[in-house]
Amino acid sequence: SKFVRDLAKLGVAPDDIAVVSKHDTSTNANDPNESELHNTLAHAIGRTDGNPLFVISQKSLTGHAKGGACIFQINGLTQLFDSGVIPANASLDCVDPKLRRDDHMVWLTKHVHIGSVKAGLVTSLGFGHVSGIGAIVNAGAFEAAVAKTAGKKALEEWREKANARLAAGQRHRIEGMMGRAAL
Repeated sequence: SKFVRDLAKLGVAPDDIAVVSKHDTSTNANDPNESELHNTLAHAIGRTDGNPLFVISQKSLTGHAKGGACIFQINGLTQLFDSGVIPANASLDCVDPKLRRDDHMVWLTKHVHIGSVKAGLVTSLGFGHVSGIGAIVNAGAFEAAVAKTAGKKALEEWREKANARLAAGQRHRIEGMMGRAAL
């Protein structure tokens, strides 16, 4: 599939996707459907049987943030890339029997340190069928792909531009906090 080919360009295989950050609205309709979606996708892209796909149920960690939910999810995945720690699903006592059919999915009740994580998936589902799914790839995988396809010099140029953008954004945020610039 195109999805698998695009990830392969970044050096990411289906088994490198370690985690799924799910919207999980705790409803009888959404949770089984969203879980089935990810489990079906895992089988369709050729994920190895028995390779766990850890689930982060976002709302158990942040509550019902409406529009901000997806940003929380993406931020959580980027933090996971840095720390290698998959958070527990807060207040999870047991997994609904409907969800047990999804053989790749694993809901954690305790934090797990798994080390380096190359990629994760995020789904954000909303009312009115406004929904999205995305693959979030560790910056290290992106940098390795740039170095491989465009060379180390191109990677260094990209890093310089990226660091300059980050520094400018940080300066602007601080100026805004001090009332010297509009946020």
